[in-house]
Amino acid sequence: MAGSVGRPRKHSPRRKGSTAREEILDASAELFTTQGYATTSTHQIADAVGIRQASLYYHFPSKADIFISLLKSTTEPSLAIAERLAAPSTDASPELRLWALVAAEARLLMSSRWNLGRLYQLPIAVSEEFEEFHHERHQLAAVFTDLAEEIVGAGDTRAQLPFLLSQTVTEMRPNNGTAPFDVSGHSLPEEAVMLADAALTVLGAEHPAERVEWTTRVLAEAAEQ
Repeated sequence: MAGSVGRPRKHSPRRKGSTAREEILDASAELFTTQGYATTSTHQIADAVGIRQASLYYHFPSKADIFISLLKSTTEPSLAIAERLAAPSTDASPELRLWALVAAEARLLMSSRWNLGRLYQLPIAVSEEFEEFHHERHQLAAVFTDLAEEIVGAGDTRAQLPFLLSQTVTEMRPNNGTAPFDVSGHSLPEEAVMLADAALTVLGAEHPAERVEWTTRVLAEAAEQ
């Protein structure tokens, strides 16, 4: 009698995720952020998931494909929020929109089980092989800069600081397999509020009184679409 159809497993599921792809990404995120890219093999990833190495290649053609998928999981959601905040129809002040963007970026980087911001620090991340990610990250940084320049003026070097500040949350969170923040409630972690406040402070801008409420509402609306 033929066996059941499905991906072969050496063991029962041992990773977080509702699909094999999600389990592979979870295992890879742990290995890449704890021991680096170069020293992580696809054999190790497959073993951490509990599947045969050949089964891993059914979902990802290479280790690089896994890495780019993890990188893009940190940029694509942020770009969607950034485009929303930068839209010409948005009537909020640049201070409010920039505050929301910094807070949303920090919030995203705190919402994953593993500290994916560490992937940016790996030498392999600057490889031309990941040009698509570099392009998306450049687009994201440009939105931060454009909004900041609406506050301090074009060419002011302080306009580069809000994006850099949002990324420092990587150094403020653990990498232990537990997400520091649950985004399902559409609230903001304290770290995100602190960094967003700091971003406006370095620009010499006032902190809008309604910044937290407005940002959480924007994030909730974005999640519903």
